[in-house]
Amino acid sequence: MLGLKELLGGKLKFALIATAITLVVSLIMVTTAMSEGLLTGMSGAKSALDADALVFQKDTYPTFERSILSAADMDVVAGTQGVADAYGVGHTYASVGSVSDPFDVRVFGLGGRFGQLLIIEGTGDVGPGEAVLDETARLEGVEIGDTIVLTPVDAELVVVGFTEGRRYVMVPTVWVDLPTWQELHVASVLGRVADEGGSDPVAAARMAEEFEGSASVAAITLEDGVTIEDVQARLGDDYTVAGPVEAARAGNGMPEMIMAMAGIQGVSVVIGALLVGVFFYITTLHKTSQIAAIKAIGASNAFLYRDLLLQITVLVAVATAAGTLLALGVGAGMPPMMAFDPDPGRWAVAVAAVFGTAYLGSLFSLRSILKVDPATALGRTSA
Repeated sequence: MLGLKELLGGKLKFALIATAITLVVSLIMVTTAMSEGLLTGMSGAKSALDADALVFQKDTYPTFERSILSAADMDVVAGTQGVADAYGVGHTYASVGSVSDPFDVRVFGLGGRFGQLLIIEGTGDVGPGEAVLDETARLEGVEIGDTIVLTPVDAELVVVGFTEGRRYVMVPTVWVDLPTWQELHVASVLGRVADEGGSDPVAAARMAEEFEGSASVAAITLEDGVTIEDVQARLGDDYTVAGPVEAARAGNGMPEMIMAMAGIQGVSVVIGALLVGVFFYITTLHKTSQIAAIKAIGASNAFLYRDLLLQITVLVAVATAAGTLLALGVGAGMPPMMAFDPDPGRWAVAVAAVFGTAYLGSLFSLRSILKVDPATALGRTSA
């Protein structure tokens, strides 16, 4: 094959081209992994909930931070036609103040299905006053068996396990049972008085009684054949129903973040296509005489273009392998708290996009090949 012989004969030239493509491929893969990591870090706790849909308080666009469902609301949701099962999920803010360097966390209460937490250390059997934490809390010095103190509510929780992929808004999460969450949420709402004497006990007891059975959202399982739209229609405008992944990508600035990361990846792919196309276009221009000679002895435009595609395929394949290794190396060198989550499926799409745009860029060279006139080119050379 003439294309392969030319690659072997021009090792330095094509090595430089392959290096440039490698850097572009690596950039695409790193941005893809970082965008996936950001999605997980921002909303993994929400998108990974074991449910067909989440029911939010109306007009909360659906975010945990502003949604509150009363015990009566939970009963309405659970009793809605088409809902096979429902359990409460609570959310509140806190900080862990019992370590040398305090850090923020988000506290989630589960009204059931603790088995959905992928336990990587310890146990997921959570009782009152116990918690499972996202593994990123270990980077802050928290270990199994530690008693963490949540501020400003002065609540103590014993760490019984660690899970993964459950961060929320880029901070670790603390998973407790729903009654424990209700106590923490009430304390958080009431706050502390200036003299550090705590909130009014009577007010606290009254609010705790009113809040009993509440949750931030209801996680529901649908009966066969029932859609999210069906449940939304039956619940009416008093509630907002959304799938976990849809809800995860709807709040906390996620739409803008996803758009920005998609734009960066798109620009990277376009740059890669232009890079490959320009390199081979220039190479083709420098080979006008050789192309003319090959055409003069009977080679067709299709033959020459197939050789060009072979060269592009070999170079992009080598660059993709090198770029993947480079991206993995970059990811391994990132700090543990950095959002880097390589997804084989998205990387495969990125690789397909690189190949596709590279072939598209080759059309510049095809145009040049088609314009070569053997007689004219050879005449110009002999002159």
